[in-house]
Amino acid sequence: MKKNAGKAVKAAAAVLLFVYCLLDTEGTAWAVRSSLRRCTETVIPSLFAVMAAASVIVRSGITAMMPKWTAPVGRLLFGMEPNELSVFTFSMAAGYPVGLRMICEEYAAGRISQKRAELLAGLCFGAGPAFVFGCISRQLYGSAAAGQLILLSAVSANVILALIMSVPLRRCRSVEHKGRSFDISADMLTDCVLGSGRAMADICVMIVFFAVVTRFLVTTGAAAAAGELLGKLPGLGRIRGEALVAALLDVTNAEALPRGDWLLLPYISGLTSFGGVCVMFQLSVVARGRISVMPLIIMRAAAGVVSFFVSMLLLPYFMAGETVEVSAAVGTSAPSPVPSVMLVIMTFMLMLEYGRKKNGKEAYIT
Repeated sequence: MKKNAGKAVKAAAAVLLFVYCLLDTEGTAWAVRSSLRRCTETVIPSLFAVMAAASVIVRSGITAMMPKWTAPVGRLLFGMEPNELSVFTFSMAAGYPVGLRMICEEYAAGRISQKRAELLAGLCFGAGPAFVFGCISRQLYGSAAAGQLILLSAVSANVILALIMSVPLRRCRSVEHKGRSFDISADMLTDCVLGSGRAMADICVMIVFFAVVTRFLVTTGAAAAAGELLGKLPGLGRIRGEALVAALLDVTNAEALPRGDWLLLPYISGLTSFGGVCVMFQLSVVARGRISVMPLIIMRAAAGVVSFFVSMLLLPYFMAGETVEVSAAVGTSAPSPVPSVMLVIMTFMLMLEYGRKKNGKEAYIT
C-alpha cells in the first residue's frame, strides 16, 4: 500500500512539473540558462580534470603506493586499509562525486566488500577547493578566509565522522588485499577521460533538472514557505531562508546567497558538507545500483551538522581583521564559458572517434 502511494506521489509530482514547464516557458528557459552557465563557469572547470585524474589514480594502482607508516595509523584511527585511507584523503579535496567514483572503482575491482564500500562512500566526500573558492568564497565574500573556514569545517567533520565510523568499519570484514603493481597505458588514460566525460554529462543534466525544480518551487510559493520556516533558525530571516532552500536543493545555487554576510558561513559550511539534494541524486547516478546510497545520505546529514558547529566555533578567528566590502564580492568578473564549451565538444568528438575505433577493432578480432 505504501509502495503504491509513493509511486502515486512521484507520478503526480512529475505531472505537475510537466504542466509547469508548459505554462511557464519563460521561467523554465531562464532556469535552464542559469544552470548551464553554472555548469560551464564553475562545475566543469572544477570537476572534470579532477575526476579524470582520480580515475587514473585508482585504476593505475597509485592508491596502493601509500607510505608504509600510514597503514598502522589508518587501521588504528579509522579502521581503514591503506588503499581506503588514500581514497579518503584524496576525496576530500577532489569534488563531490570523485570520492564515490573511486570507491566504486575499488569495489568493482574486488578490493573492498559491498558493505565497506557503502560505509566508506559516506566518508570519502568533499566539495574540493576549486568549487569552494570558485563558487562560494570568491562569489560571496571576495576573501580566501571564508573558503578556508568552509574547507576546514568540512575536513574536521569528515575526520570526526571517520573516527566514529571506525567502529563499524572494524567489525565489517575487509577483502584480503593482494599486492598491486603500478601500471598505466594509453588505453587506460583514454577510458578514464571518456568515463569522466560521461559522468560530467550526468552531473550537468541533473543540475539543469534541479534548476527547473527550484524555479517551480519558487513560482508556486513552496520555496517561500520553506524559507519562512527555515528563517526561524538563529541568524536567518525569510529571505536568507529562501535562498538556503534553493542551495539545499542544489549547492551550486549558493552563489545566490546574500553577499558579504559572514554570519551565514556556519550554514554554508554545513550545506557544503552535506552536498544538497542534487548532489545526492548525482551520486546515485554514479553508484548505478552497485551500492546503496542511503548510508551515505545519513552520514552526510550528520557531517553537515558537525560542520555547522565547527564553523560556528572557528568563525570569530577567521572574521578577525576581515573588512571585505560587499562590492568586492559583487565586482568579480565572471569567467568565460568558452573553454568549458570547447572541452565538452572535444570530449564528445573523442568519445565518437574512440568508440568507432574500438568497435572496429572488436569486429576485426572476431
